[in-house]
Amino acid sequence: MFSLGLVLLVLCMALAGFNKARRSGTWRWSKFALTLSFLAVVIVIVTVPIFLMNQNSPYFLPVYLGLWGLSLALIIAFAFWARTWKLTGARASVETDRNQPPR
Repeated sequence: MFSLGLVLLVLCMALAGFNKARRSGTWRWSKFALTLSFLAVVIVIVTVPIFLMNQNSPYFLPVYLGLWGLSLALIIAFAFWARTWKLTGARASVETDRNQPPR
């Protein structure tokens, strides 16, 4: 149940980010594809032990919790990396425009 809640939370945050980026004119499909592929990697990291490991093993819980920790760390790192992305093309970001002196 926790996994489902986390996935729904991530999807809601992605939708909010999409709307914000679309309004500010910074939407890029490449970033969207990269984000979805990253989310798929995190889901694989979390679900693979359920199918490949013996759930009665004494190592299952530590491995599973460790992979959840790794996944959460990757999500946090990805959020920081995504903040540093620069736009390519003719348009500049809203924050770049905001820091420029008026012409």
